[in-house]
Amino acid sequence: MSVPTVRRVFGSIPRQRTLQSIRQLLQFQVLAHLLRIALSIILLPLDNAILFATCIVGQLSVFLWHSNPAYRRQAALRDARFYPKTILITGIDTPHGLALARCLYYHGHRVVGADVSNLPFASGEGMSKSLVNSYRISRSNYVSRLLDVIHREKIDIWIPCSPRMNVLEDAMAKHMVESRTTCKAIHMDTEWVNRFSETESFVQFLNENGLPAVENHQVQSRDSVHKILHRSPSKIYHMRRPGTAVDDSNVVTLPKRTLSMTYTEVSEIRISKDRPWVLQQQARLGEFIAELLVVSGKVKAMKLRPADDRFWGQSRLDEGLAVTIQKLMDRFAVKGGPEMTGHLCVRLLVDEEFETNHVRYVAHIASCTQGTGSVEYLLHNPSSSVINGYLAVLSPPTDDTPANLENKRQQARASIVTSPRRTFSYSEKLIQIDTHGVLSLLYPVAKQVDRFVDQTNNRLLFWQDPRFSALDPLPWWWHAHVYRPLKELELILSRQGKQ
Repeated sequence: MSVPTVRRVFGSIPRQRTLQSIRQLLQFQVLAHLLRIALSIILLPLDNAILFATCIVGQLSVFLWHSNPAYRRQAALRDARFYPKTILITGIDTPHGLALARCLYYHGHRVVGADVSNLPFASGEGMSKSLVNSYRISRSNYVSRLLDVIHREKIDIWIPCSPRMNVLEDAMAKHMVESRTTCKAIHMDTEWVNRFSETESFVQFLNENGLPAVENHQVQSRDSVHKILHRSPSKIYHMRRPGTAVDDSNVVTLPKRTLSMTYTEVSEIRISKDRPWVLQQQARLGEFIAELLVVSGKVKAMKLRPADDRFWGQSRLDEGLAVTIQKLMDRFAVKGGPEMTGHLCVRLLVDEEFETNHVRYVAHIASCTQGTGSVEYLLHNPSSSVINGYLAVLSPPTDDTPANLENKRQQARASIVTSPRRTFSYSEKLIQIDTHGVLSLLYPVAKQVDRFVDQTNNRLLFWQDPRFSALDPLPWWWHAHVYRPLKELELILSRQGKQ
């Protein structure tokens, strides 16, 4: 059946039939909520047994294994030279927020958590034993409530992790916090947020500071194409019309194997001021993602991974690439100056330059996103360098010593991670198949199926749930049997109210 025919069939459905379909869809969603509540009740005896057994094993492990994180906390607190800091994490209900809280706790620090939510009940993450106190902050009075918590708990460092606040809102909150208290925020200020949020201003920052940026030109003549190619003979470009997909068959790869083939290819392209083309730099080794913690213009921690799912990071050549990117990221942070502090995710294109006796890596910066939500690989299993980086915000900036430079080289080798393969998604598969949006009414159903499958897997494979920890299992249990059922009930009542 052709697409126009399908559209005519759907268009001929009476309006009342459409409203009936919407009601049925809402009923299906209510049924999905009830199924998740039922699943929570069914698994409650099993999860109670798991919780009880885990608590016993966790207590015994403290005495039996000195490598236990709890033993590390006890050792830190016994150290007379150790001064624990009080650290606030907003967005404790995120996987990386909880992972940070646990890591800081086992390093001996005092951690306060906060959910940015209007719900009257605590999230599972808020029940973690790593927190001395947990708060709920509404979005409407975010800054005033944040200041109140900072004053009450005498917070030294604030780490914003909540996805419900955008980076600009947290930047404005940072200005208020640091101007009215002694607390330091691990976040970019408003000037850097605005500058890095816009592509043009970000590229201008790179060019002004001599940092390699990915070339992206809009060309209006064949002569301008040849000038760009002659200026950078070792680079590869894709040439396409604006708005054309990168994988489209009309995309032209330049330069060709020989100069004459390049001229012939360009001469056949219809290009003018009225018909401009885009000339975009490509890379032989592909795209890489560098997730950074930058404090006072210095990279304190980094995780490096390929942008796709390919296997990477096992050879000495990969270590050499990691060192190359580490050096570039150090330059990038230094150019930002001592005012640059925050979490950054930098996308890079990596190329090879062939010289007489060797080949070297060349990395070009393509874009940058900000906030803890963009550096989840860095924070899901935070290292000691991440914790030390946060504490460095309380100290004056210092110059790198030879020992620090050697530590950075070792960190570059340890920063390599491989992107895990994504799980199958029914909703994404449906959207890929339905290119014309004919089956759009089924999208919410597919998303509900995805959610149900994910939650079932997290319940049955509880050790893979980021909330679960053998030393801190209560967040997992509370989320599954208190927070999530109450949340489902709230959604059912809100849907009934809309009807």
